[in-house]
Amino acid sequence: IKSHKMPIHFKVEGGASLHPSGKKFIAGGGRRGGSMALGAGKEGGELGSDLLVYVFDFETGKMLECHKGHHGPVRCLRYHPDGKSYATGSEDGTIRLWKTDP
Repeated sequence: IKSHKMPIHFKVEGGASLHPSGKKFIAGGGRRGGSMALGAGKEGGELGSDLLVYVFDFETGKMLECHKGHHGPVRCLRYHPDGKSYATGSEDGTIRLWKTDP
């Protein structure tokens, strides 16, 4: 099992998908901010849903790519079984197909 620090968290929403090669993964739709976020109350708070899709190296956790294309929070994402593309679905009502290096 691997664990990497992410620029977003997935307590409420978001997800990830492992590339078929096992060498990288995509993540998106989480929440930015945290308990000390600007505007957070005593109980903590969030800055809002993240609109970006991130590609990370599986071994190191290093961010390889970051993509913006949705105008609402990313709600689902999955690699195609051949690893040449992935799809993301958003609360904005769109589905986007992204090309990637295999």
